Amino acid sequence: MSIMQTVLRSPHFKVVSHVCQRPRVDCGTVIGGEPARFIFTRRGSFMLHAGSRSWFARPGQAVLVAKGVEYHASHPDAESCNCCTDVLISDEMLDMLGVRTDPGQPCRAFGHDLRFQKTHVEVLRGLLRGGDADDAEEVLLDTLGYLIESHESRAPAADDIKVLRQVARVEAAIVGRAEENLGVDELAKVAGCSPFHLCRIFRACTGQSLRQFRMQQRLGSALGRLGDGERDLAALACDMGFNSHSHMTDAFRLVLGMSPSEVRDDMRQSDLRVLRERLRDTLGGSSSRHVGVSKNPFAKSKEIALLTPE
Repeated sequence: MSIMQTVLRSPHFKVVSHVCQRPRVDCGTVIGGEPARFIFTRRGSFMLHAGSRSWFARPGQAVLVAKGVEYHASHPDAESCNCCTDVLISDEMLDMLGVRTDPGQPCRAFGHDLRFQKTHVEVLRGLLRGGDADDAEEVLLDTLGYLIESHESRAPAADDIKVLRQVARVEAAIVGRAEENLGVDELAKVAGCSPFHLCRIFRACTGQSLRQFRMQQRLGSALGRLGDGERDLAALACDMGFNSHSHMTDAFRLVLGMSPSEVRDDMRQSDLRVLRERLRDTLGGSSSRHVGVSKNPFAKSKEIALLTPE
């Protein structure tokens, strides 16, 4: 069952929150003929398929789907609840951000870190809280500009379609069988190669070790649930595959310098105006510095509408 909620609509942006959970009735539906969109996951991971290629939308990786591209989604973990935020963006704004389309590249993956994961969860929370439409547009520009400028589009290091499929199967196994905590030997069997070869091609294609990838998925999905106000942190740690609440806390402190409860409380206060100022201070500056213009020419549009939850 997919629950869709539009939280922002403007001449240049449309932001839609998706919550996809069992029973899944519309997965596999081909979507096309729409504006380009950035897809950010807040919880869980899923595959986007376009033509003969697949991309993972997951914690630590956003996917840009080009305008008019037909694609469908599949979910390695059939039991999970996947939540994502789609940011549909006009051609004019893509050009303003310096994004050029490539007919041979229907999707592009942008790797990012947990700090950026927290930021885009906060953006959605801020939109849901409502606020000034100018702030909403500025925050989106700053967020997307930072992603494009600081986290280069991730093109696989390998051109061999066999290698790409091997890595995709391993990613799906880690996500879909998270409770089994599969070791490198078992994952090598999934890939159909030696453990040494798997470690080499996995890092080449993802930029991460198997251990780093697994930890990023756990922390990213946990962060999404904290953004939704998760209260039972011990249960959250168990669900995410941590050994204990303290194990999860140590991992959060190592990466974000905050405990899970501090992260949750911080995101609970998400406010677009405050977030805009923090983005400019901590993520490299305003949208004008990202895209080379003196100001956002659309910030004063009277047609922009923030939509509150239905």
